[in-house]
Amino acid sequence: MAPKVVIVGAGISGLAIAESIERHSAAAGRPIRPVIFEAEPEAGGKITSHKEQGFVIDSGPHGFLDKEPKMFELIERLGLSDRVIGANKEAENRFIVRQGRLRKLPSSPPAFLAGDVLPLLGKLRVLWEPFAKGRPDAEESVWQFAARRIGKPAADVLIDAMVTGIYGGDPKKLSLPAAFPRMFELETQYGSLIKAQLAIAKQKKKALPAGASAPKGGAGGPTGTLHSFQEGLGELTRALASRAEVRPKMNLAQLEREGSGFRLKGPGLDQAADRVVLAIPAFEAERLLLPHAEAPARTLGQIPYASIAVLVAGYRASALPRPLDGFGFLIPNGEARSILGTIWASSVFPIHVPEGAIMLRTMIGGERRAELLEKSDDELIQLSRAELAQWVGLDPKAEPLVEKVIRWPRGIPQYSLGHATRVAAADALEAALPGLYLAGNALRGVAMLNCVADADRVGARVVAETLAQG
Repeated sequence: MAPKVVIVGAGISGLAIAESIERHSAAAGRPIRPVIFEAEPEAGGKITSHKEQGFVIDSGPHGFLDKEPKMFELIERLGLSDRVIGANKEAENRFIVRQGRLRKLPSSPPAFLAGDVLPLLGKLRVLWEPFAKGRPDAEESVWQFAARRIGKPAADVLIDAMVTGIYGGDPKKLSLPAAFPRMFELETQYGSLIKAQLAIAKQKKKALPAGASAPKGGAGGPTGTLHSFQEGLGELTRALASRAEVRPKMNLAQLEREGSGFRLKGPGLDQAADRVVLAIPAFEAERLLLPHAEAPARTLGQIPYASIAVLVAGYRASALPRPLDGFGFLIPNGEARSILGTIWASSVFPIHVPEGAIMLRTMIGGERRAELLEKSDDELIQLSRAELAQWVGLDPKAEPLVEKVIRWPRGIPQYSLGHATRVAAADALEAALPGLYLAGNALRGVAMLNCVADADRVGARVVAETLAQG
């Protein structure tokens, strides 16, 4: 009899793990068909899409970067390569709010020196980065690292805004090696971010064909071109779900040990399994694992989460005084505003809106403004409209063609200081319960790309360990 593998959670991690298990086991000549239990009525987790009034509305992230080969390999296997779209070139401009004004972020060293995002002394301190103090022995927060290397003004403005856009979090609480491992690695290898950027640019230039220009991007932070699909990111999760055995509306109440395997129990659920993959939030995994290994389960459950709301609004283009000429803007915490920033979604992916329309995706809440999510949908909408009127000139009397408030309570895991201890706790739980695997964005990367890459690692491991047992 074929081994029974159960995956709990049909988000991007659980779906991609199922695909990985089937692929690796088929290649080994021992096909394994996992079953996925999902508590919600449909698969996809935070990555779903729907179309309304001609607008493509993503429930969670707005796209993925082109820096993870495993993502594009997965897309090709699913037959979705011709559905992929890249961000509009006109959306390259990015903006930041500083001292009450919307300012363009520089895209080159000369533009940085000429720009007004930082004061003169702040810019000079960034240029001093190669001579900054070396790394301390203690684990650094993202803010401490940035302040040490590029100065407090840049840490308070540029790095704060970047962390807001990715984590909705507080850079003074996030662990540098956990939240931005690439920055940590570059300092280790080159001793300086500027030296790293120059070395990487030189390597890329050598690898380019004659006459080609290197893509834009800095050292350590998110780089590359944003991609999506013609009908939104939900195309990917729908394609994965269509190939998998997903059982929706299955709420797992207990995970029991049964011999060398497991038994999963819940309302209408009583399933034996040889192997179980928990691709669910850390706090849900803690609840299921406390009876088996209390100490590491409680440590795993200490991973904090930020709650966030996304307000998606579509208008006729006439609602704005001028075309949107960029990706959007972010607001550092020091500006004390009610929103975290706004993606100019129709500029990024024009195919996602009907002709003559615009779409804006505004983020509210996060680690430092969680209390705002206590407001009603109508209150959040009015708050968002007021901010957009100030920053992009949205006509306050304009009637939206579509308007949605998407809430994600405890939506984004925060890789806070000491995160390595919590990852070690996950490893200890797997060691204490052979046949158990922990996955999802709470451990080894919050981005969609990280989830897909880690899913292949987990899937290959499940197959290898299953086959090793005969």
